[in-house]
Amino acid sequence: MAINLSAKQKTQGIGAEQEGVLTFYKRLFNYKYLYIFPPVKSNVISPSTALGREENLTFYNARDIDWLNFYHKILSLETLNGESSINQFFDHYEIDRLYPIRLNDECFGFMALGSHGRQSNHLENQIAHLIIRYLASLWHNNNLLEDIENSSRKTEQVLAEISTLLEVTQAIESGGKIQNLLEMTMEKCMKVMTVEAVSLMLITRDKKFLEFRVALGPKGKDVKRYKIKMGQGIAGTVAKTGKSLLVPDAYADDRFDPRFDRVSGFKTESILCVPLVYHKKVLGVVQALNRFDGKVFTEHDLSTFKIFATQAALAIQNTRLLHKAIENEKLKAEIAIASEIQHLIVPQELPDIKGLEMSGCYIPSQGIGGDFYAVQKINDSESIFCIADVSGKSVSGALLVSTLHATLRAYLEFTTDLEIIMKKLNELIINLSTANRFITLFIARYDAQHGQLEYISAGHNPQYLLRQPFKIDKLPSTGVCVGLIPFEYKVSKVNLQKGDMIILYTDGIVEARNKKKNIFGEDRLGKILFENLGRPCDFIQKQIIRAVEVFSPDAHKQDDLTLLVIRKTE
Repeated sequence: MAINLSAKQKTQGIGAEQEGVLTFYKRLFNYKYLYIFPPVKSNVISPSTALGREENLTFYNARDIDWLNFYHKILSLETLNGESSINQFFDHYEIDRLYPIRLNDECFGFMALGSHGRQSNHLENQIAHLIIRYLASLWHNNNLLEDIENSSRKTEQVLAEISTLLEVTQAIESGGKIQNLLEMTMEKCMKVMTVEAVSLMLITRDKKFLEFRVALGPKGKDVKRYKIKMGQGIAGTVAKTGKSLLVPDAYADDRFDPRFDRVSGFKTESILCVPLVYHKKVLGVVQALNRFDGKVFTEHDLSTFKIFATQAALAIQNTRLLHKAIENEKLKAEIAIASEIQHLIVPQELPDIKGLEMSGCYIPSQGIGGDFYAVQKINDSESIFCIADVSGKSVSGALLVSTLHATLRAYLEFTTDLEIIMKKLNELIINLSTANRFITLFIARYDAQHGQLEYISAGHNPQYLLRQPFKIDKLPSTGVCVGLIPFEYKVSKVNLQKGDMIILYTDGIVEARNKKKNIFGEDRLGKILFENLGRPCDFIQKQIIRAVEVFSPDAHKQDDLTLLVIRKTE
């Protein structure tokens, strides 16, 4: 008879099919008892499955045997060596053998057998090993599937936030009545952050009060007629100090003013409050109340809310300053946002990949990000290299880069098939971007075990493959730019030998123009590579950038300069 422990059984993934296998195995060798135990995590351990037991036994000294989580061998009555704690465990459940269920040094639990005190034969042990490998693989795959589902949910959330921010940005750029813009911004914010209520308050001209301009939620109309004194409550404190607040429990915070709850009947639990700041000047505050799922706000919620606050502040200031100066300030704000996005995306350090030497650099054009490169180590034998160039600059261009980066990382969580990844990326960018926005992209998967490089070049410049003593092979475009039309991308393959180099770059390198309107060109790039073939990747990368800047001192103002140099060393 099996003891069903629903919560633990779900944790261990024992279903009807697996229990059937265990029941057959028990009957086949006439075992008295068969147990499945979870890993030891507390002082109490109970079997998640118990065949042959009608009562639910619990062992209360589990901490004394938690070393089992790290033990790789089978334990039997003959090998216990008289240790009291494990003897007590064996006696408690009347078992003769304990098999660790492990995979890749991860412990998933244990299978225990009570065999009437007899020793096991070779066939029994062989079948036991098959069963525990089956269970370990099953639970390992369940964990992977759960990780993929969590990653997909996070990716969907990020894409929803980015898409909403694009809508808000476009609405602000197109102009319109300030009240309509603010209401639209807060409606989008409320939807993305899934909260019960949001509000936007501006500081009055006399600097003494905050007045509601937007109040959305079940009691929004009830509070909109009120004003808040500067320094009063959470909103007044944020307006006075200019510093954001994340309040997990409103009634436990001395700064919270419950007056509005009493007036409206609304129950405030958790609060996010962020100042509306433009050029270090506080214009007002935005506030979000109570997540719908009942959880307290997180730092991620705060970061997202700050972005909406930035957009709202920009909309307010655009309306207040109706002259050319605001356009210049808006441009600076766009550059700052784009630069910040690019700074977060472009790797500050490249991963350590055995058998490869690498060096990369990114110099943005006037601080506005439109290029992107990434190196991601998947496992000990697989790595992904990617370099891309988004058409156009500004915040929308930087957000498109951000979308590409977030989506690529999410897809790599569950597949390294470049054809699948490129198809999904292309579909996403087509749906998110306008007709004049597209991306040229080169992506490659390096298989260290076989020394093979698979790649897809979507409308990108021909990248270089250098072979010793000195031969340049170009890796040409294999498909159209990402975001233009539906397209079936196909993989090309090359084998790499020791000493071979891959030079990945964007068009800012070869299309840099000097005062005579001459371009730097591929010939000059090839000459630098020839002269420095045996040098370290970091030296080669710096020589290329230095040569471009000598040829065209304002090259970095014309376009982004992005470069990734990779050499196979083994």
